[in-house]
Amino acid sequence: MKITIGVFAHVDAGKTTFCESLLYQTNSIKMLGRVDHGSAVMDHHELEQRRGITIFSDIASLSHRGIDYYLIDTPGHSDFSAEMERSLMILDAAILLISASDGVQSHTITVFRLLAKRHIPVYIFINKTDLAGTIVKACIADIKAKLNIDTYLIDNLADIYSEEFMLELCEHDDDLMNAYLESALDKLAVQKAVKRQISRGSIALAVAGSALKQKGVLETLELLGETIALDGVYSPLTETERFCPLRSNSQAGFAARVFKVIYDPKGMRVTFIKCLCGSLKIRQEIAYGQGLYEKVHEIRDYQGKSYKNVGAVNKGDVVGITGLTQAIPGMGLGVCGDLPAPKLRSALKAALILNDNPFNEVMECLRKLEAQDPLLEVNYEPSVKEISVHIMGMIQLEVLKELIVGQFGFVVDFAACSIIYRETIEEKVMGYGHFEPLRHYAEVHLQLEPNPQGGLEFSSKLHQDNLPKQYQNLIRHYILDIEHQGVLTGSSLTDIRFVLVAGAIHLEHTAGGDLREAVCRCIRQGLEKANSVLLEPYYEFFIDVDIVYVGRVLADIIKLQGVFEPVQNIGERAHISGKGPVVTFLDYQAKLLSFTKGSGAVSYRFLGYFPCHDPAKVIEKINYQKERDTKNTSSSVFCAKGAGFEVKWYEAEKYMHLL
Repeated sequence: MKITIGVFAHVDAGKTTFCESLLYQTNSIKMLGRVDHGSAVMDHHELEQRRGITIFSDIASLSHRGIDYYLIDTPGHSDFSAEMERSLMILDAAILLISASDGVQSHTITVFRLLAKRHIPVYIFINKTDLAGTIVKACIADIKAKLNIDTYLIDNLADIYSEEFMLELCEHDDDLMNAYLESALDKLAVQKAVKRQISRGSIALAVAGSALKQKGVLETLELLGETIALDGVYSPLTETERFCPLRSNSQAGFAARVFKVIYDPKGMRVTFIKCLCGSLKIRQEIAYGQGLYEKVHEIRDYQGKSYKNVGAVNKGDVVGITGLTQAIPGMGLGVCGDLPAPKLRSALKAALILNDNPFNEVMECLRKLEAQDPLLEVNYEPSVKEISVHIMGMIQLEVLKELIVGQFGFVVDFAACSIIYRETIEEKVMGYGHFEPLRHYAEVHLQLEPNPQGGLEFSSKLHQDNLPKQYQNLIRHYILDIEHQGVLTGSSLTDIRFVLVAGAIHLEHTAGGDLREAVCRCIRQGLEKANSVLLEPYYEFFIDVDIVYVGRVLADIIKLQGVFEPVQNIGERAHISGKGPVVTFLDYQAKLLSFTKGSGAVSYRFLGYFPCHDPAKVIEKINYQKERDTKNTSSSVFCAKGAGFEVKWYEAEKYMHLL
């Protein structure tokens, strides 16, 4: 049996130390490494050792009691949450570390919600219980209150078969309760009930100990091995999530999920995958993407930064392969389809200052970094000759600058960060686009409507007899795979559902580019008629201060256009959570540290996009002039007497051929 485990925690909860201890106690490494000594197997990158935080997810393998495990150490800092989230797509289980002295912190809550959403079973390790003043029972109570899950402290495996624990399980399981009342319980029935409830997310089992002192670490692994359900009955990831969508009707054959891409010290592109079924050998050709076929050159079994070459990969294996040039995280290989694009988006962008470095070479290095982290979204705007990148926070920007120097030798700078705005619409509206210069033809009618689910979606009401499927798929591609700008600030569109209502092509005169023109003009024409809404990114914030500062903090939150939940008082400290615009809260951490004399703490996570709190001011500042944006025109082009002529958006509808 092979199990892939992700290890998660808030910053400084001891996650990497836990991983090192686990590898050492299972004889996977001969010497126990330490993060603070720069000798850890997992946090091996120079940046990680210098900063003392995990930046990149690392992989190691171990075996214990007949089970093979793949261990993935993930970043704990919110700026690197995208790196952390990419690992979720291949996990069978998660170990969530919580510091006994700090309790449940902001990133702990974020991670737990993500794991619950993906139906990944969670086991909890309460770390640092060797520190003076820590109370495990208080930490368990904190977990139950803040994570809203029934949590049980397990001292040894025998505890899960005790009568006391069985009674606790019966509260979540009617079948188990009936068996208990009929005195028909046995060890196997209890084990099945535990597996069922863990997989459903009804309960979480916890072990207390000290990763640094190697207490409770191996017991956590043994508890997981005893109670994880991998027989398909209570599988933590559904078939839809693992194979969505299948490229063929057959379940046979090789299938794998890409979850990470790196460039090794020699510049070789390495694609990390988990094999979901079948097998793969070196020099075998893989199908993926849109009709791509490439051969595998190497299969690497990684242990931190070191690896050994192997000849094949089988179901359950997590490896790095070379030879693939286009694969990105989320893609499926073989008969496995691609996962939807992640909804996590960056809230900030920064322009790069070249410092006399060659443009083409810097762009090439940025594209390599973008392959490793697609959320960077490297953009070049020719009109102002500006390169920009999207980031989650200032720490990520500092790391990015150091990566460019360390990996590629270019010393660059970044201008001040700016907020990434987006636009959507308030109500349903029809858009019409026509493109018919001489010997070209395409017409598209789209219904634009708000999408409460978030992001951009496409569907069609048009029968294939009226417009063949290949052309409808092309329209879908031009809607979802091209960035469309709004009319308020020129910001990207989001949270809109596009419904294809009508469309027409000409068998002789229509080329692919004609449909692209018609689609873009159609969307823009619809936006001109719609009530557009400017959206801005929001943070979810978590503030921890002495009770005496609560009044000041609440007043600040209101001033910063934020909202807050009821304050939680724990002893002399207060926990305040809420949400607010990124632009107003961006510099609040320094302010909080100042007036609390260093005793206050605030952490953020990106929450999503919400209506802008001061749209008129932002629109005036950006000063987007849509009439001058010729690349995003709302006009249509028609043909008469052998010549094309332009029709403005407000008159275009009456010229349409399909109305």
